[in-house]
Amino acid sequence: MAVCNACKFENTSGTKFCIQCGLALTADAKGGDELTPNPNPEVMQAETEALLKRVAHESGFDHKETAAGHRITVSLGGDRKQRVHVTFNGHDDDGHDIISFLSICGEFDAKHVESLMRANAKLLYGAFAVRTIKGKDYFVMTSNQLAETADLQEIRKILFEVARRADGVEERISGGKDVF
Repeated sequence: MAVCNACKFENTSGTKFCIQCGLALTADAKGGDELTPNPNPEVMQAETEALLKRVAHESGFDHKETAAGHRITVSLGGDRKQRVHVTFNGHDDDGHDIISFLSICGEFDAKHVESLMRANAKLLYGAFAVRTIKGKDYFVMTSNQLAETADLQEIRKILFEVARRADGVEERISGGKDVF
C-alpha cells in the first residue's frame, strides 16, 4: 500500500499517482508534490482512454476527466445513479498496465463485512473492499482490467457491474439514499 501524504488515500502498491487526488507518490513520478492529473503517458494509453470515452458516450453516461483519471456516472434505472472512478496508473504483478475501476458504496461499518465477503465469492466482475479516502474508511466495489485486452464490451460490462453492485450496497447501508 502507498498512502498519499495529501489526502491519506490508500493506493495499491506500484501506483505512481494517488487515485484520489493525483499527487505523485514516488520520487520517479513526474510532477513532484503538485496535485496534477496523471501525466504518465506509457500507462495513459490513448486507445484505451478513447474506448472508455466511447462507452460513456454511447451508453449515455456522464463522463468527467479528473485529476486522477475519469469519473463515469452510470444511470441504473429509476432515479439511481452511481459514480465509477477509472484510473490508468497501475500495473499487475507482471508489469502489465491495468485499468482500475472503483465505486464507493458507503462508509465502513463492521456489521456489513461478513455479508460483503460472502458476496465476493459469487462475483464475476470485481470485489468489495475497504479503502481509506480522505482519512475515512469506505466500502468500495473495485475491478481491474488489463489495458492491452480492453474492448468496448468488456469496459461497458465492468462499468455497469461495478456501478450496479456498489449502488446495491449503498442503497442497503444508507437506507435507500443515493449518495455516491
